[in-house]
Amino acid sequence: MIQAERILLQHALTDPLNERFVFLSDSCIPLYNFSYTYDYIMSTPNSFVDSFADTKEGRYNPKMDPVIPVQSWRKGSQWAVLNRKHADIVVKDERLFPMFQLHCKKKPLPEFWRDQYVPPDTSKIHNCIPDEHYVQTLLAHEGLEGEITRRTLTHTAWLILSSKERERKGWHPVTYKLADATPMLIQSIKDIDNIYYETEYRREWCTSKEKPAPCFLFARKFTRPAALRLLNMSALGLYHEETANNI
Repeated sequence: MIQAERILLQHALTDPLNERFVFLSDSCIPLYNFSYTYDYIMSTPNSFVDSFADTKEGRYNPKMDPVIPVQSWRKGSQWAVLNRKHADIVVKDERLFPMFQLHCKKKPLPEFWRDQYVPPDTSKIHNCIPDEHYVQTLLAHEGLEGEITRRTLTHTAWLILSSKERERKGWHPVTYKLADATPMLIQSIKDIDNIYYETEYRREWCTSKEKPAPCFLFARKFTRPAALRLLNMSALGLYHEETANNI
């Protein structure tokens, strides 16, 4: 995944007019019109990178040390917005990236166990999700955390998936379907003005131009029918009816 991100950034950087680089998925939707979104992102020289100290056991592999010391280990959403300087650093990195290739891999699901060696106690396998660690850790390692706003601009709702299989339990993003795609849902996301990071006991109050502002410009995960329904609402003036008051 991070190799794909690096290739995308490499191509985007060939255009000297590109100043910001936004990672979005095909299940993301915009919450505001382009003018508001552009103004929000460009109002600061910072990158928007969700980044916090990851204290959960099993993510960090000690074999990464000393190239990646545990003090630099970070986690966060992969849906980042990078300025040109930080995008260039990601593309040119030849030190941390090889370590991620070797030692940061997601624990395989049971159906893939026959394709590789799996120890009897699967709880001992490191479960490292590369695209949720790489950019955050790289910028921290380079001493650039003072140049980022440590939050993502893409909202995701999470729930704990219960399963009889221990390997399948854990947090998973909520997928919004057709019936969920309502103006009330969109407004509830727009109303979020702070984010709490439990591992750092830190609350991030969201601002833009040094004034209180909504935390999110995008939201996920929406199915195609749900996204089309919201698009139709937008065309009818329902989806963005209050946007003019926010600009």
